Amino acid sequence: MKKFNKKSLLLSSALIAGLIFTVSSQVKADTTDNGDANDTNVLQISHNNAVVPARASISPVASRDNQTLRQVAAANNTSLDILEKLNDNINPDIPIKNGTPLYLPQNSNMFVQENDRVPHSLYVKYWSHLSPANRRAKAWIAQRESGGSYTVRNGSVYGRYQLSLGYLHGDLSPANQERTANRYVKSRYGSWVNAKRFWLAHNWY
Repeated sequence: MKKFNKKSLLLSSALIAGLIFTVSSQVKADTTDNGDANDTNVLQISHNNAVVPARASISPVASRDNQTLRQVAAANNTSLDILEKLNDNINPDIPIKNGTPLYLPQNSNMFVQENDRVPHSLYVKYWSHLSPANRRAKAWIAQRESGGSYTVRNGSVYGRYQLSLGYLHGDLSPANQERTANRYVKSRYGSWVNAKRFWLAHNWY
Protein backbone atom coordinates (compact mmCIF):
# COMPACT_ATOMS: atom_id res chain seq x y z
CA MET A 1 0.00 0.00 0.00
CA LYS A 2 1.33 3.46 -1.00
CA LYS A 3 2.11 5.79 1.88
CA PHE A 4 -0.05 8.89 2.33
CA ASN A 5 1.96 12.02 1.37
CA LYS A 6 0.68 15.03 3.35
CA LYS A 7 3.03 17.46 1.59
CA SER A 8 1.73 16.53 -1.88
CA LEU A 9 -1.86 16.76 -0.71
CA LEU A 10 -1.36 20.25 0.73
CA LEU A 11 0.36 21.45 -2.43
CA SER A 12 -2.42 20.08 -4.65
CA SER A 13 -5.09 21.69 -2.46
CA ALA A 14 -3.34 25.06 -2.67
CA LEU A 15 -3.14 24.87 -6.46
CA ILE A 16 -6.82 23.99 -6.77
CA ALA A 17 -7.83 26.82 -4.42
CA GLY A 18 -5.75 29.28 -6.44
CA LEU A 19 -7.35 28.12 -9.67
CA ILE A 20 -10.86 28.53 -8.22
CA PHE A 21 -10.02 32.04 -6.98
CA THR A 22 -8.63 33.06 -10.40
CA VAL A 23 -11.66 31.81 -12.31
CA SER A 24 -14.01 33.47 -9.81
CA SER A 25 -12.20 36.80 -10.15
CA GLN A 26 -12.39 36.67 -13.94
CA VAL A 27 -16.12 36.04 -13.84
CA LYS A 28 -16.75 38.96 -11.46
CA ALA A 29 -14.77 41.35 -13.65
CA ASP A 30 -17.28 40.96 -16.47
CA THR A 31 -20.47 41.05 -14.42
CA THR A 32 -22.22 43.41 -12.06
CA ASP A 33 -23.23 42.84 -8.47
CA ASN A 34 -26.62 41.62 -9.60
CA GLY A 35 -25.20 39.47 -12.37
CA ASP A 36 -26.32 41.74 -15.22
CA ALA A 37 -23.38 42.44 -17.53
CA ASN A 38 -25.40 45.06 -19.41
CA ASP A 39 -26.37 47.19 -16.40
CA THR A 40 -25.96 50.80 -17.62
CA ASN A 41 -25.42 52.15 -14.10
CA VAL A 42 -22.01 50.56 -13.58
CA LEU A 43 -18.65 50.36 -15.28
CA GLN A 44 -18.43 47.79 -18.04
CA ILE A 45 -15.33 45.90 -19.18
CA SER A 46 -14.87 45.50 -22.92
CA HIS A 47 -13.36 42.43 -24.54
CA ASN A 48 -9.88 44.01 -24.58
CA ASN A 49 -10.10 44.97 -20.88
CA ALA A 50 -10.75 48.66 -21.63
CA VAL A 51 -12.96 50.29 -19.02
CA VAL A 52 -16.17 51.71 -20.46
CA PRO A 53 -18.01 54.12 -18.16
CA ALA A 54 -21.78 53.93 -17.91
CA ARG A 55 -23.58 56.43 -20.15
CA ALA A 56 -25.60 57.56 -17.14
CA SER A 57 -22.38 58.99 -15.66
CA ILE A 58 -21.56 61.09 -18.74
CA SER A 59 -22.70 64.57 -19.77
CA PRO A 60 -23.12 64.31 -23.56
CA VAL A 61 -21.97 67.00 -25.98
CA ALA A 62 -23.71 67.86 -29.25
CA SER A 63 -21.95 66.69 -32.42
CA ARG A 64 -20.72 69.48 -34.67
CA ASP A 65 -19.17 69.91 -38.14
CA ASN A 66 -20.56 66.59 -39.41
CA GLN A 67 -17.60 64.67 -38.03
CA THR A 68 -17.38 60.88 -38.06
CA LEU A 69 -16.92 58.96 -34.85
CA ARG A 70 -13.43 58.01 -36.02
CA GLN A 71 -12.55 61.70 -36.34
CA VAL A 72 -13.95 62.41 -32.87
CA ALA A 73 -11.83 59.57 -31.44
CA ALA A 74 -8.67 60.90 -33.11
CA ALA A 75 -9.32 64.51 -32.06
CA ASN A 76 -9.79 63.46 -28.41
CA ASN A 77 -7.12 60.73 -28.30
CA THR A 78 -9.85 58.29 -27.27
CA SER A 79 -10.35 54.62 -28.09
CA LEU A 80 -12.68 54.20 -31.06
CA ASP A 81 -13.80 50.89 -29.58
CA ILE A 82 -15.00 52.62 -26.41
CA LEU A 83 -16.67 55.43 -28.36
CA GLU A 84 -18.59 52.90 -30.43
CA LYS A 85 -19.83 51.15 -27.30
CA LEU A 86 -20.93 54.43 -25.72
CA ASN A 87 -22.67 55.67 -28.87
CA ASP A 88 -24.86 52.73 -29.90
CA ASN A 89 -22.21 51.21 -32.19
CA ILE A 90 -22.87 53.76 -34.92
CA ASN A 91 -20.84 53.41 -38.10
CA PRO A 92 -17.52 55.13 -37.28
CA ASP A 93 -17.01 56.37 -40.85
CA ILE A 94 -20.40 57.98 -41.54
CA PRO A 95 -20.71 61.72 -40.71
CA ILE A 96 -22.77 62.28 -37.56
CA LYS A 97 -25.72 64.65 -37.89
CA ASN A 98 -25.05 67.97 -36.15
CA GLY A 99 -26.71 68.16 -32.76
CA THR A 100 -26.55 64.40 -32.12
CA PRO A 101 -25.61 63.73 -28.45
CA LEU A 102 -22.13 62.23 -28.22
CA TYR A 103 -20.89 60.38 -25.15
CA LEU A 104 -17.16 60.79 -24.53
CA PRO A 105 -15.49 58.77 -21.75
CA GLN A 106 -13.49 61.75 -20.48
CA ASN A 107 -16.78 63.49 -19.65
CA SER A 108 -17.67 60.82 -17.12
CA ASN A 109 -17.60 61.72 -13.43
CA MET A 110 -15.75 58.41 -13.00
CA PHE A 111 -12.80 59.78 -14.99
CA VAL A 112 -12.14 63.07 -13.19
CA GLN A 113 -8.58 64.25 -13.76
CA GLU A 114 -6.58 67.00 -12.12
CA ASN A 115 -6.74 69.21 -15.21
CA ASP A 116 -10.52 68.86 -15.25
CA ARG A 117 -10.68 70.98 -12.10
CA VAL A 118 -10.13 74.71 -12.12
CA PRO A 119 -6.63 75.44 -10.77
CA HIS A 120 -6.65 77.76 -7.77
CA SER A 121 -4.81 80.56 -9.58
CA LEU A 122 -7.36 80.52 -12.40
CA TYR A 123 -10.25 80.40 -9.96
CA VAL A 124 -8.95 83.52 -8.20
CA LYS A 125 -8.48 85.39 -11.48
CA TYR A 126 -11.50 84.29 -13.51
CA TRP A 127 -14.11 83.13 -10.99
CA SER A 128 -13.76 84.91 -7.66
CA HIS A 129 -15.06 88.25 -8.98
CA LEU A 130 -18.31 86.65 -10.17
CA SER A 131 -21.41 86.59 -8.01
CA PRO A 132 -22.36 83.20 -6.50
CA ALA A 133 -25.22 82.91 -9.04
CA ASN A 134 -22.87 83.56 -11.95
CA ARG A 135 -20.27 81.12 -10.61
CA ARG A 136 -22.95 78.42 -10.40
CA ALA A 137 -24.14 79.24 -13.93
CA LYS A 138 -20.58 79.13 -15.27
CA ALA A 139 -19.91 75.76 -13.64
CA TRP A 140 -23.24 74.46 -14.93
CA ILE A 141 -22.41 75.44 -18.53
CA ALA A 142 -18.94 73.91 -18.25
CA GLN A 143 -20.47 70.59 -17.19
CA ARG A 144 -23.06 70.64 -19.97
CA GLU A 145 -20.54 71.61 -22.65
CA SER A 146 -17.58 69.40 -21.79
CA GLY A 147 -18.07 67.62 -18.49
CA GLY A 148 -15.61 70.16 -17.06
CA SER A 149 -12.68 69.07 -19.24
CA TYR A 150 -10.18 71.55 -20.67
CA THR A 151 -9.12 69.10 -23.40
CA VAL A 152 -12.30 67.93 -25.16
CA ARG A 153 -12.40 68.72 -28.88
CA ASN A 154 -15.65 68.58 -30.85
CA GLY A 155 -15.17 69.65 -34.44
CA SER A 156 -14.33 73.36 -34.54
CA VAL A 157 -14.89 73.92 -30.81
CA TYR A 158 -12.56 73.06 -27.95
CA GLY A 159 -12.17 72.81 -24.24
CA ARG A 160 -14.08 73.37 -21.05
CA TYR A 161 -16.53 75.87 -22.55
CA GLN A 162 -16.52 74.44 -26.09
CA LEU A 163 -15.31 77.69 -27.59
CA SER A 164 -14.65 78.17 -31.30
CA LEU A 165 -11.01 77.58 -32.15
CA GLY A 166 -11.11 80.95 -33.88
CA TYR A 167 -11.92 82.64 -30.59
CA LEU A 168 -8.96 80.97 -28.90
CA HIS A 169 -6.47 82.10 -31.58
CA GLY A 170 -4.32 79.00 -31.24
CA ASP A 171 -3.89 79.30 -27.46
CA LEU A 172 -5.63 76.24 -25.95
CA SER A 173 -4.35 76.78 -22.42
CA PRO A 174 -6.83 76.64 -19.52
CA ALA A 175 -6.02 80.28 -18.71
CA ASN A 176 -6.94 81.44 -22.21
CA GLN A 177 -10.10 79.33 -22.17
CA GLU A 178 -11.21 80.94 -18.91
CA ARG A 179 -10.33 84.43 -20.10
CA THR A 180 -11.98 84.00 -23.51
CA ALA A 181 -15.11 82.39 -22.05
CA ASN A 182 -15.63 85.30 -19.65
CA ARG A 183 -15.16 87.84 -22.43
CA TYR A 184 -17.47 85.96 -24.80
CA VAL A 185 -20.26 85.62 -22.24
CA LYS A 186 -20.00 89.23 -21.06
CA SER A 187 -20.09 90.52 -24.63
CA ARG A 188 -22.92 88.28 -25.87
CA TYR A 189 -25.12 87.79 -22.80
CA GLY A 190 -23.97 90.23 -20.15
CA SER A 191 -23.65 87.50 -17.52
CA TRP A 192 -23.27 83.76 -17.04
CA VAL A 193 -26.76 83.65 -15.59
CA ASN A 194 -28.16 85.02 -18.86
CA ALA A 195 -25.97 82.61 -20.84
CA LYS A 196 -27.40 79.68 -18.88
CA ARG A 197 -30.92 80.95 -19.47
CA PHE A 198 -30.21 81.06 -23.22
CA TRP A 199 -28.63 77.58 -23.09
CA LEU A 200 -31.75 76.14 -21.45
CA ALA A 201 -33.89 77.57 -24.25
CA HIS A 202 -31.64 76.60 -27.18
CA ASN A 203 -29.27 73.84 -25.93
CA TRP A 204 -26.24 75.99 -26.76
CA TYR A 205 -24.93 79.41 -25.80
